[in-house]
Amino acid sequence: MITVNSSPTHNVNWKLADDLSVRVDIKRDDLLHPVISGNKWRKLKYLMEDARKKGSLELLSMGGNWSNHLHALAFAGNSMGFKTRAFVRAHPGQELTPTLLDCKEWGMALEFTDRKTYAELRNRIRWNAFSCEYPESYWLSEGGFSPLAIQGVEDIKSEVALDYDYIFVGCGSGATVCGLTRAFPQSRVVGVAAFSGAEYLRGDLSTLLGEQVNNWVIDTEHHCGGFAKSTPDLEQLIQSIQQENTFELDAVYNGKVFLALQHWLQQRKLLAGSKVLVIHTGGLQGRRKG
Repeated sequence: MITVNSSPTHNVNWKLADDLSVRVDIKRDDLLHPVISGNKWRKLKYLMEDARKKGSLELLSMGGNWSNHLHALAFAGNSMGFKTRAFVRAHPGQELTPTLLDCKEWGMALEFTDRKTYAELRNRIRWNAFSCEYPESYWLSEGGFSPLAIQGVEDIKSEVALDYDYIFVGCGSGATVCGLTRAFPQSRVVGVAAFSGAEYLRGDLSTLLGEQVNNWVIDTEHHCGGFAKSTPDLEQLIQSIQQENTFELDAVYNGKVFLALQHWLQQRKLLAGSKVLVIHTGGLQGRRKG
């Protein structure tokens, strides 16, 4: 069994926002669980329940060297009695990252793939996509993206008491953005892409959500050069935010959210009196260097 904590909401101490009379709060989903933090458990919980109902014994997915998704899946699978297997975009002879070492310790089988093969895996959608190669397996798409993952994110609505004008969140696969968009139809959801070339998400999510749903936007200008890339401005902002608050930020997702929000504030895109909620999606394990 996996027990998760409640996820508190705190006000962010930030002089820039205060000077512009914009309220910024942060929902601490990084405190949901010591390992399966942030949006990972929200996306996994119904998928793992479905896998159990279908009688699956092994959970399969894909990710990179520092994948928060694989890290959470390996721990959750081990805790709930599933075998786990991951297709990792990496070289088989490389030294394992702390993330992959954890995955291996929790029993996850690692299969390394090149970029071409990894990209082809994105075409596998159905839960039984690997039933021939791995009988009694359950496939989870990259990042866990699926209707059940989106449903899990939607559950956050019952935990938020205030009405917010904007909700900012890091964006990878787009599942969290979809869930928040449905959960908070009166708010404008801003998904801050963590990687370059994310423009395609606008079309993909529009198709999924429907053209009549327009309370969301994908910010593709603050990826800092690509996934897991950083800049001195980003690092400086993370340090300044952390110095004034009790939470920590990673440079892959959550730091970039604050970088985007900083620019929106500086460009006066947010009116005085606006209320903003930032969703802390966890992932601090990826900050380890070894």
